Amino acid sequence: MRQILCCLLALMMALPPLTGESRTITDFFASEPGNIFPLLTRTNRLDLVDYWLNGQTVALQNNLAGTSQLVELDDNYLKVKTSGSREVEMLLRTAGKDTVITVIETVMTPVPDSRLTQWNVHWQRFTSEKLFSMPAIDDFIVGKMPRELRLDLQDRMIFPLIKLSFTGEKHDTIEASHGLEQFLAPSEYKRFAQYFKPTIRYRFNGLKIKPVK
Repeated sequence: MRQILCCLLALMMALPPLTGESRTITDFFASEPGNIFPLLTRTNRLDLVDYWLNGQTVALQNNLAGTSQLVELDDNYLKVKTSGSREVEMLLRTAGKDTVITVIETVMTPVPDSRLTQWNVHWQRFTSEKLFSMPAIDDFIVGKMPRELRLDLQDRMIFPLIKLSFTGEKHDTIEASHGLEQFLAPSEYKRFAQYFKPTIRYRFNGLKIKPVK
């Protein structure tokens, strides 16, 4: 009976509150079911927040015997370094009547490479490709790159490495940057550099995330 009561209590703590009181990003950080934070237990996450709120930035041991550390936190945004090679940013925002959790996960390969996902308050994913299109290397090209140079770039850039990050005082824009300068040797990068803009900026438009023209 004691085991059953303990399980029920843990379940109640994991469920979102049924009241209409405002929820912060830390509530969803704690309730995430493990798709984004498989290395951090609920207790780990709450400990990270508690340390932060008490003015301490502490690296806690995670499930792979590495360390995880909270880097930035406010009511609607957090950034956590989940391991030595991965970091996660979460933004809580409103889109019409929907509350949306926008997540950017970045891994170091060692060149940073990101993916973006969006979730509702029950951690059900918005899967429509129309909401956000991940930029490709071609999206950074400005002007007309000679055909031979473009083919040469395709041979060297087998897969795109694009980093995403929230920017702005309210983290209400997203900046995408390519990893060409880090991926290619300096002499090689110089051949392509004049044809690339360093970043692409995006803004939120409801559930959609659109490039700034």
